[in-house]
Order: sequence, then structure tokens, then C-alpha cells
Amino acid sequence: MTDRSEPSDGDRWQALHRHLTLERYELALEEDPPLAARLRELSRNCKRCASATARPPLAPALALWELPATIDGPVAWQRAFRRAIAPRPQRSSGWRFARWQLISAAALLIVLLLVTAFPAAANAGPDSSLFPVRGLEEEARWNLTPRPYRAEVDADLASAYLWQARLGAARHDRPAYEASMQRFFKWGERLKTDIRSAPESEQSRARASVATATSLVPGLATSAPNPGQAERAGSLLQEVEEESQDGNGALGGGGSGTVGADDGR
Repeated sequence: MTDRSEPSDGDRWQALHRHLTLERYELALEEDPPLAARLRELSRNCKRCASATARPPLAPALALWELPATIDGPVAWQRAFRRAIAPRPQRSSGWRFARWQLISAAALLIVLLLVTAFPAAANAGPDSSLFPVRGLEEEARWNLTPRPYRAEVDADLASAYLWQARLGAARHDRPAYEASMQRFFKWGERLKTDIRSAPESEQSRARASVATATSLVPGLATSAPNPGQAERAGSLLQEVEEESQDGNGALGGGGSGTVGADDGR
């Protein structure tokens, strides 16, 4: 005769059950000790469930926590928990905009990491395969620099590229000369805009770089394949000097409105 006795609780537990979690077991310990004892007994038939009951209890650690001064009563943790696990609503277009901002920041970080991995890119010449990487690094550096302190960055880069343009002209390397001059005009134009809003200390350092660059113009005019560019470079540096003097006047006279008007041009 076949034994048709009912299976035990342990057999049912082992055949089909939801694994016991530490959170559920801790809640039972706190609110229903008999249920916790039953769960502990049943969990012996499942290694995964037994691991939850074998862990040190959380109650002693939680008892050491001090509530913030802003909390003066019980916290509705069940409602907060349901809200945390509820399905998230559809993301709005504002989230997509913030996501693109994060992507842009990550891209800038990648550029900086690339330059860290390839230090030679910082001084790569136009004939180097790292010259485009150098341009990306400089653009990232400029974007990450606060606006009042960008003038010194502009001046250093403009002076460096004008020096490389002179080397390219001396070597009769027209492509290198043209690439360097293109970068010089880019940073020179930015310097003309940024120097007016720079503090006096930044303007002083920027003017020192401009003076160095200006001393290169006469030699560039005699050796450059395009003398007109050398004349344009000299005019641009002179305009930068004039903008710096105008900025000193506005800042020295306490005319914050003047600077604001310039920013709105």
C-alpha cells in the first residue's frame, strides 16, 4: 500500500519557496519573534536561506545610530520603501538635457585622461599626430577654467603658437606655419574678449605673454610665407593691449556696469 501521508513543512519549503532575505528575517525578529523562530527552523533545508539567518543581527548596530535633530518622531519607513521600489515615471525632456550635460562633462574628462596618458600631446607640433589631441586638451582646459582666469590661458597659448609659427616659417614649412597661425588667431581673439573681465593680477600676467608674442612679430614678418598674416598678428596683439587698458580703467573706476556692458556685446 502506497504511503499517501502529507509532506512535512520542511519538504514543502525545500520543494518550492521564496528565499528568505535578511531584511524579512530582521523584521520578523523585531515584530514577530515566533515567526522568526519558524523561519529559522525552515531555513535549515536551504543553504541560501540559512545564510540570511546566519548573519549577525542588525539590531545592535541600528541601536547605535543617532537620529538627526530634524527628526522628532517615527519615520513612515514602509511608505518610503514602497515609494523607493515603485516604477519610475517616464523621464522628461529636462532629464534628457541633463543627460547630455553629463555626457559632455564625461567627454571632457576623457580628453583630459587622454592627455594624461600621452603627455607629449601638450607640446605636440603641427607635424605630430598628437597635434589634434593637443587642441582638444587646450579646449577642455579653457572650458574648465573660470571665466575671470581664462585670459592667462589665452595669452599663454597664443604666444606658444606664434612661436611655433615662427619656427615653421624659418624651416620653410608652410603647412606647419599655417596650422600654428590658425591656432594663434583663435586664442588671440579669445584673449581680446577675456582680458577685459580678468582681475588685475591676471591681466598683468597676460600682458607679459603678449609682450613676448609681440617681440616675435618683426622676425615673423621677414620670414613668413604670408607677410599679411604677420601684420594681422601684430594688429591683434595691439588690440589686446588696448582692451587690457580699457579693462583696467573700468575696473579701477569701480564701473562694474561697464564690464557688464562689455559682456553683453
